[in-house]
Amino acid sequence: MPGRIWAGEEKFNIIMELFQNPNITIAEISKNHGIAVSLFYKWREQFLEGGKKGLEGKDPDKSLMKENENLNSIIGEMTIANEILKKII
Repeated sequence: MPGRIWAGEEKFNIIMELFQNPNITIAEISKNHGIAVSLFYKWREQFLEGGKKGLEGKDPDKSLMKENENLNSIIGEMTIANEILKKII
């Protein structure tokens, strides 16, 4: 049976409990939310890695933006070619 799917906002709120209440343990947070301690550590690592990338000043979506530009260019070329073929036929 697959486990529950957690929304990003829910994961964020669970992770933030650790930073908002220094007297609570990871085991307590995990138990309160019915998740494995290992899952909490995984989410925390993902959260911290995302923050680290943000502080590096790199744009993580730059490659996606470039790919999007390329795809838009291809779509434009195909649209023009399609219009030309319609006129020929």
